[in-house]
Amino acid sequence: MAAKHRVSRYSEIAGVLIKHGFRYLVEQLGLKSIIFTGDDAVTPDKYHRYSYPQRVRMVFEDLGPTFVKLGQLLSTRPDLVPREYVEEFSRLQDDVEEFSEPDIRNQFKREMGKQPEELFSYFNFVPLASASIGQVHEAVLPGGEKVVVKVQRPHLTQLIEGDIRILKNFSGILQNRTVIGKVCDVYEIIDVFERQIHKELDYLTEAVNTEAFYREFCNDKNVVVPRLFSDYTSRKMITMEYVEGIRVEEFEEHNYPVEDRQRYARNMLLAIFRPLFEKGIFHGDPHPGNILFQDNYRIVMIDFGIVGRFDQVNRRRVAELLVSLSERDVPAVMNIIVETGVTTRKIHQQHFFEDVAEIVEKANGVTSGGFELGQLINGMITISINHGIKMPDSLFILGKTVMISENMARRICPELDIAEVVKPLALEYLKELLRPEFYTTGMYKQISNLSEAVVTLPKDICRAVRNLANNDTRITFYHRNLNWLYDMLDVSSSRISFGLILAAMIVSSAVIMHTGKGPLLWGYPALGTLGFIFSGILGVLVLIAMLRSGRLR
Repeated sequence: MAAKHRVSRYSEIAGVLIKHGFRYLVEQLGLKSIIFTGDDAVTPDKYHRYSYPQRVRMVFEDLGPTFVKLGQLLSTRPDLVPREYVEEFSRLQDDVEEFSEPDIRNQFKREMGKQPEELFSYFNFVPLASASIGQVHEAVLPGGEKVVVKVQRPHLTQLIEGDIRILKNFSGILQNRTVIGKVCDVYEIIDVFERQIHKELDYLTEAVNTEAFYREFCNDKNVVVPRLFSDYTSRKMITMEYVEGIRVEEFEEHNYPVEDRQRYARNMLLAIFRPLFEKGIFHGDPHPGNILFQDNYRIVMIDFGIVGRFDQVNRRRVAELLVSLSERDVPAVMNIIVETGVTTRKIHQQHFFEDVAEIVEKANGVTSGGFELGQLINGMITISINHGIKMPDSLFILGKTVMISENMARRICPELDIAEVVKPLALEYLKELLRPEFYTTGMYKQISNLSEAVVTLPKDICRAVRNLANNDTRITFYHRNLNWLYDMLDVSSSRISFGLILAAMIVSSAVIMHTGKGPLLWGYPALGTLGFIFSGILGVLVLIAMLRSGRLR
């Protein structure tokens, strides 16, 4: 049955590709022979009026959840796909049908071992919202608490795993034999997507993220994070406290005074960026559906399926970057870019300086609301790509978060200066790094490690000196990924040995021919003649083998 399903999926993919004018790709992938359905008689006018990125986006939409999520990921990764595809993929939306009550019941039975009526005093089978991964339902716990239950789509994991296997099966062809491989690293795209989608499919990961943000804001009167109910949570089902609030579209309809709008926008930015500097975590998808507004300037944060994380080193760099950008410190921004990423080729320093200076000056003071932080972050990412500096994945999530949150803040209060909110957080974090921490667990651990080093260091030095005096100093080298060198040396030594034997045969045959003695063949000494013939055949075979291997150099 599984094999039949895979063949059906191959056929579906082939049909969709042909429908949008990618027949040549179907032929290169070898899918032409298994097409069962699909519009095989598409006229050129039907798809030629769309650009190549638009057609790829439509293919992703037609192929369902796996490819929709892939496109949404690529919309935040200009390092993996060209900019025109990033812009087109950003239009992908979760436009999916609701799954039925029997599917919900089956999912409950598999995950919780019970039906919804056995777990909740009330459960509404009509969803509040539906997306490509799951849908949200309203329910009431036996204790009377009103909750929301997010249920994952049935068989979604199997579908996505199957699609990833298909992508991996065709990755070599896509990389080496199509135009896709000329503009993208197909292998890296699949690896990044597989890692990200596995996190989103595991609701226990979202539960851990929700708990982390709840602990961060549980005593904050300005930020509300729903409480998690772990007894009603599993890998494919998550239950949280029901919290109410209005979306940014509804907020804009209210005629709030400027002061109120500023407080709402400020509290929203603090809710998003404060955890970044305090705990190294931040909401990775704060779109208008995940940020709500309550009375008394309270901000509601929900849906922590995508969360970015930074260690202390990268937190410091982000803080320094925000300060340097706001102060137009171009050399500092250049240094931070180089330190944060991995340089893959030699950087042209003058061009690098000009590009950084241009993006800093362009983004500063463009609007009445201060500098465009999102434009700066994404400009920095673009510069790093152009100059061969590979940035960590979390920076792209941060770039997306900054863009979305900044856009929402300006919708709420166009007059707000983003720098006045974010820069103090960065400065305070940098100040904290300079303050010594006494009587803390970290301090005790550092003192313990230092005392141990002080005790053992003299012994280690004496042992090293003694070994050196006894001529007993040994240095051990470990190598990694040098099998190719062993293979090359083996082939080279074999060819050298073969060449020496061949040369010896030719020389000995020539000596025999010079004597003119022994049995004759065609008027020449037979042994010398056969030696020349055999040497010639072997020499031609070796030459052919070297030409076929492409290593005749």
